[in-house]
Amino acid sequence: MHKFSLIVLNKCGVNFKKMDEINFEQEIKDTSERIQTRQKEIETELITLETKIKRYTNWAWGFVWTGIVLSVFSIFYYTCTNTEEGFGLHLLGDFLGGSVASLWALAGLFLIYVAFLGQKQQLLNQQLEIMYSQLEVKYTRLELAGQKREMILQNETLLNQKFENTFFQLLTLFNSIINSLDLRKRHGNTIIATGRDVFDTFNTSFIQKVRNLIGYRGVNESKIEEAIRAYNEVYDENKADLSHYFRTIYHIFKFIDDSKIENKKRYVSIARAQLSSYEQILLFYNCLHINGNEKFKPLIEKYAIFKNIDTSLLLNQEHLEKYKKGAYGK
Repeated sequence: MHKFSLIVLNKCGVNFKKMDEINFEQEIKDTSERIQTRQKEIETELITLETKIKRYTNWAWGFVWTGIVLSVFSIFYYTCTNTEEGFGLHLLGDFLGGSVASLWALAGLFLIYVAFLGQKQQLLNQQLEIMYSQLEVKYTRLELAGQKREMILQNETLLNQKFENTFFQLLTLFNSIINSLDLRKRHGNTIIATGRDVFDTFNTSFIQKVRNLIGYRGVNESKIEEAIRAYNEVYDENKADLSHYFRTIYHIFKFIDDSKIENKKRYVSIARAQLSSYEQILLFYNCLHINGNEKFKPLIEKYAIFKNIDTSLLLNQEHLEKYKKGAYGK
């Protein structure tokens, strides 16, 4: 990756996404504490229910066996000890109906109560299972929230990488345009300057044209209207080179402004570092000229592109007032 490559993460956005996970973690913590408390209560209730179930079951079976023993004893007694025909069976029926049937009815009542206790025991277990299921769902939501945040971070990283690749390609194109510049004499094919040196020549020509306009006054007394007129002449004479140059640098800053990255000033400072002192001076007047006043000048003021401008190279220090203070990083 390019040596200037940076991975810019939206920390505020990441923190915002983490809030969901923090909320889930807090919910899980609260739910776990609630489950632990409720589990202790349920375990106590289950122990109590288990004790009752055993007790009433034993009582029920006790009544059942008591009824069985009485039935056997009464059958033996009334059939073997009574000699009167039919009398023993009649007494036996009355005895079984009055005693054994009552014992077994009571045993049945106890068993019904035991079934009720068992159902209550089952409901408590189901309640605990439901609470654990809810906790499991919260853990799943927490895991999904983490995966979602990771995907967002990955997407942001990919977007930043895509932005950086295009950004540094634009800078490479910009520098190749500068390196391809050459200034030749009008008559003949003699090269006067190449590369960034042409901006020194442009600036010298610009100052000379200002002097021709203002006459006896010094350059430092020039008005902004006179400076723009002189710049317009320089631009018209070198339109083929300057128009291409300014369009490229404008689109670099515009590309940064239109992007969705957060740390835009970082990339602006990288692009600004590509400009020499004389390039900044020509850019200063170009953005007061009709060419850049409407679209480029707002970007200059928004991103402090003239933060490191050499003000001593300006024609008149009063011209600084034509830009908002934001253009100078103030």
